[in-house]
Amino acid sequence: MSGFAFDVNIVIDALAGHEQARNEIRRAFAFGTRAWVSRIVWIEVLSKGAPDELRGAERLLSGFAIDEVDAEIAERAASLRRDRPRLRLPNSVILASALVRGRVLVTRNTKDFPAEMPGVRIPYTL
Repeated sequence: MSGFAFDVNIVIDALAGHEQARNEIRRAFAFGTRAWVSRIVWIEVLSKGAPDELRGAERLLSGFAIDEVDAEIAERAASLRRDRPRLRLPNSVILASALVRGRVLVTRNTKDFPAEMPGVRIPYTL
């Protein structure tokens, strides 16, 4: 694996002050790799909150590298949705981004990303 990709719920938890989420992000940096988010995660995080909250979100997100949605990720996301029709489009792009780039997806969404799925890390539940 080449680093860690974070799902929106972990980033939002970190912004809300959940220490488990903050520790998970610190853990990724401690491995000496970049922490990544899909452009979809970036959009979801910045689409919520008051202006002062958005400044904090922008500061946090500035520490992450962004996986842009390119043709390879789009094709993988489409394939994932064909295989799992109930998988929502944003989640298919988030998962495809991690899979295509060889990253561990850090999430607490066990409905769409089961813990037993290779390349998925569920560090905590709320």
